[in-house]
Amino acid sequence: MKNKQKNSTFDLKENEKFDNFAQKWWNLKGELMALHLFNELRIPYILNSLNKDMSTPKPLKNLNILDIGCGGGILCEPLKRLGAKVTGIDTNKFAIEVAKNHARQNHLSIDYYNISIEDFSSKKKFDLVTCMEVLEHIKNIDTFIKSITPILKKNSLLIGSTINKTFRSYLKAIIIAEEILTLLPPNTHDWSKFINTNRLKKILFINNFNDLNFNGVAFNPFVKDWKFADSKNTNYLFSAKYKL
Repeated sequence: MKNKQKNSTFDLKENEKFDNFAQKWWNLKGELMALHLFNELRIPYILNSLNKDMSTPKPLKNLNILDIGCGGGILCEPLKRLGAKVTGIDTNKFAIEVAKNHARQNHLSIDYYNISIEDFSSKKKFDLVTCMEVLEHIKNIDTFIKSITPILKKNSLLIGSTINKTFRSYLKAIIIAEEILTLLPPNTHDWSKFINTNRLKKILFINNFNDLNFNGVAFNPFVKDWKFADSKNTNYLFSAKYKL
């Protein structure tokens, strides 16, 4: 395994945070409720980025999609229901077991692997790679993005979501979301790992991604609703096209 190598994206401390999530991943009204609700925004963003018709029953039919940091399968399952051939990977073995069991219970064929992106290899190339709420939990973002490129087709998309590194994001994502409103378990996030948008754009360009789209998003905890926002000072979605 390469997880112990210096340039690994694997962060043991971050990984251990999710060891106790087994009973939380599919509790729609629990601490991860906001992640489930986020799909109401993430799915349309993905479909729009792929220029897929949202009104058709299987708009992702025959597309190969890899979800990195899939957790318990919160995003993988709706992507599968939309017709995609879905693979999910995560470094947390407990999350992968939850994802496998939940997919089995719902008669969904999804390939799940307990592995990091730099250790993952695939004979097939993917039309889309997603990494939702992942970048703020890893080490070596440069290695992470570079490790994705060998498994992408030309003009494939990378779509993700993460948290900007600003003073406001510290207040909203940690103080308010975790400590006051308990929307997430305490210590889920480490502000030092948040990703400045300009830094991410630079890394994407270096790795031959272009046609970048960065869109701010915001969660209203009182009405339990995600919306697109003009500001990217806290949460944001991004998409990038691989050109090689």
